[in-house]
Amino acid sequence: MGQRLRLNFPGVSHVGPGTIDALGEEAAGLGSRALLVTGRRALRAAGITGWLTALLETAGVAVEPFEQAPPEPDVGTVDAARRTLRERACDLVVEAGGGSAIDVGKAAAALAFEDALTAEFHAGRAIGQPGLPHIAVATTAGTGAEVTCNSVLTDPAGRLKKSIRGDGLMPTVSITDPDLTLSCPPEVTAGAGMDALVQAVESFLSVHAIPTTEALSLGAVRLIVEHLPAAYEDGRDRRARAAVSEGSYMAGLALGSARLGAVHGLAHPLGLYSGLPHGVVCAALMPAVLRLNAPAAAGKWPALQWAMRADPHQVVSGLLDRLALPRTLGDYPDQAWESAIMDYALTSGSSRANPEPVDEDYVRGVLEEVCPRP
Repeated sequence: MGQRLRLNFPGVSHVGPGTIDALGEEAAGLGSRALLVTGRRALRAAGITGWLTALLETAGVAVEPFEQAPPEPDVGTVDAARRTLRERACDLVVEAGGGSAIDVGKAAAALAFEDALTAEFHAGRAIGQPGLPHIAVATTAGTGAEVTCNSVLTDPAGRLKKSIRGDGLMPTVSITDPDLTLSCPPEVTAGAGMDALVQAVESFLSVHAIPTTEALSLGAVRLIVEHLPAAYEDGRDRRARAAVSEGSYMAGLALGSARLGAVHGLAHPLGLYSGLPHGVVCAALMPAVLRLNAPAAAGKWPALQWAMRADPHQVVSGLLDRLALPRTLGDYPDQAWESAIMDYALTSGSSRANPEPVDEDYVRGVLEEVCPRP
């Protein structure tokens, strides 16, 4: 008998070029005043904020902008968004951007009627109240955040980066339109795309994977490996952008149910340690984790090699070079940081889904490869 798994998908997904045109109609069916959560500059500079606002207002939905999502979203920013949506009597949230803005909006919507601070839910408090409906609009191809029921946040007080989880975090509607990624600069395209590839690989190798999620994962691997270099080298290549966006969407669906692996068990604390973007950290970690996982994942290796059309180690290493991404993340952590990274990695749900058990030797093996000792 096969393994049992609860599949977590958005209620409605719009995928493909031009699907952003569905935003107004979808929003009008959910509310009349939307908190529009975005980052601080990039979307407005690219004209996307104005585009989304026009679509909403044309459909009769008033817009309250919240352009405060930082590159590394934190619990305080979510609290600020929650205050704004209450003060402005918003009955809907639209979160648009990469993973950072989407995670802020998802958490604000899910916690809209809770009294406790976001930090308490970040520390493990259960969400008890239904939240607001929300629409996630992806403007990068990488995180898959528009189709997952978690929000990755940092609590600066505890120097801790982890997820808040709950059904209310799953977007009511997701929109994955590659036309919104055309303005992404090459470095963002590279980091986000590699994050999506890592998510596809890890969800495929996860101990929780079932044939449904494996099919999504392998489809995502093929699309991203084949088209990410072209999207990086020519950001106006609409065919490449569409393929990578759909691959990111598929990887998001797969990981939202099957979970991930050791890369993501290490990426959050190492992101805080290195100060590098999440996708860059994931990309650097992938070769070491693939090497350590290969024996336990031997039964799945031929399928992964088929999806990549070559040896997975060689493909990932080649992509790091072609996308100008680093292979290392700085010096080996000092004792305090090593302990913090170890504690997180050994207890992470992502690590528990890894095909090879993640113990102290495993973590040190990865760290010594990506943070070489002097």
